[in-house]
Amino acid sequence: MNRSLFANIALIISGIFIASNLYTMIPLQKLLSDSYHIPVEYSSLASFCFIIFYSFGLLFFGILADRMEERSILVYGMLAVSLLTLTLTFASNYVHFLGIRSLQGFAAATFAPAAFSYVFRFFNLKTRTISIALINTGFLFAGIFGQMISAYMAFQYTFHAVFYGFSLFYFICFLYLWMTLKKGHKPRVEQHNLLTHILTLIRYSPLQKLYGISFFLLFTVMLFYGGFEVYMIHSEGEMSLSLQMFRFIGLIGITPAFFARPLQRTWGVHRVLRYSLLLMSAGLLPSFLFFDEWSLIISSIALIASTSLTIPMVILLVGQYGTDARGRAIALYSFTLLAGAGIGSLLSAVIPFPIILIGCAVLYTILANLSHSIQKQEESGGMTIH
Repeated sequence: MNRSLFANIALIISGIFIASNLYTMIPLQKLLSDSYHIPVEYSSLASFCFIIFYSFGLLFFGILADRMEERSILVYGMLAVSLLTLTLTFASNYVHFLGIRSLQGFAAATFAPAAFSYVFRFFNLKTRTISIALINTGFLFAGIFGQMISAYMAFQYTFHAVFYGFSLFYFICFLYLWMTLKKGHKPRVEQHNLLTHILTLIRYSPLQKLYGISFFLLFTVMLFYGGFEVYMIHSEGEMSLSLQMFRFIGLIGITPAFFARPLQRTWGVHRVLRYSLLLMSAGLLPSFLFFDEWSLIISSIALIASTSLTIPMVILLVGQYGTDARGRAIALYSFTLLAGAGIGSLLSAVIPFPIILIGCAVLYTILANLSHSIQKQEESGGMTIH
């Protein structure tokens, strides 16, 4: 086994644990409420603060990754996340907790831009393609895995065990990255006016629509799972399946991610995107109509399955329409995606769960039509950034 393989494994594992932190607070909302004596509706701020600072961090470190050596960003960023995660155990009140979560989110944003930049610089074409696919699948897997491992540690041990555990995981990832990643001189790049480039991208109609779709992808994931947790806290009824089993069954939804490339070659990226969005809409309707645990399981699987296909299709289209501005276009996509996740986590505590189900079903029908309009616009010509 060569060093590139070990580095690839290190990046995939690290990506799963970094992305897991977007979701670790979802099953802990009641524990946060009890620990800091706050209304349960305020507990969603723990996810919101992390995600918003993470999204801004992606923009910042996306620029930095063009100027600094990736290994340093990855290694020291992971060490910072480990130390900040441990520091959460010392938060004396909820305001301090939110402040540390914000810093933790900003530090966690070191990973994705530097990891993808490292893959493009040091891996050959075949390894690069596999690595990017596995890292992206790992990010999606983390949506369920993060909730499961967080709930297990909190309810099996203590609330603070979550932060001790994740701090240890991040420290192991730090050591693994430090031992496996190569050092490499970073060529000097020309300085750019970031604001000008962002405004140029936002004015471009196909990218406007893709960023609109991007905003609602993780928005719905956070809204669904966060809203479901709040519903279960306030509901007197019990599911025959445990919440952990409910999350575990939802992992079935990542299966389509492994077939994204064959589906895209067979049907085309636009069609796969449109049908994936309609899958989300159709998958949420049974829960609204019947609202029992089996319909909720179907919705959970459909939500993850849809997301596992829509995200790579959106990335492909953003890269295609971004042309020479591809790197900045994808950085702005990442910011939009995570901003939506932050807003979704915040709204999950205040919107009734049945309204979430029907609202998102209608929303994704609209987004499917929006994606179809992008294809029609492409077929009519004039698809370049000016």
